[in-house]
Amino acid sequence: MANLCIRIVPNAHPTDPSLDPFRTQEGDVVAVTDDAHVFSVGELTCGQYRFIRVPGVSQADLIYLIESVYAADDATLLRRRKVSLDAAVLKGGVWKNRTEATKAKINLITIVKT
Repeated sequence: MANLCIRIVPNAHPTDPSLDPFRTQEGDVVAVTDDAHVFSVGELTCGQYRFIRVPGVSQADLIYLIESVYAADDATLLRRRKVSLDAAVLKGGVWKNRTEATKAKINLITIVKT
């Protein structure tokens, strides 16, 4: 089983907005871990993240959620994440308190950043 750590609050750079693309933003998957990973108490209680288990899916099957965007030189980072989970969906309805989801449900709320 894979676990997702998702940023659920804004994460703007404190002094330079031009650096915001290099930071994970609300709705971005911060980490995809395997079932054996143990998140720290600090990570679990800081209020910055939501953790969702994805049963029956390997970490490798969800690694696309943490891909970054690079320039043509493949060395210059342009944006921290290529895709994001819809932050508005994560905040409401059935997703508000969800701690487990299928890969299909994750795919339904995945958006490509432009």
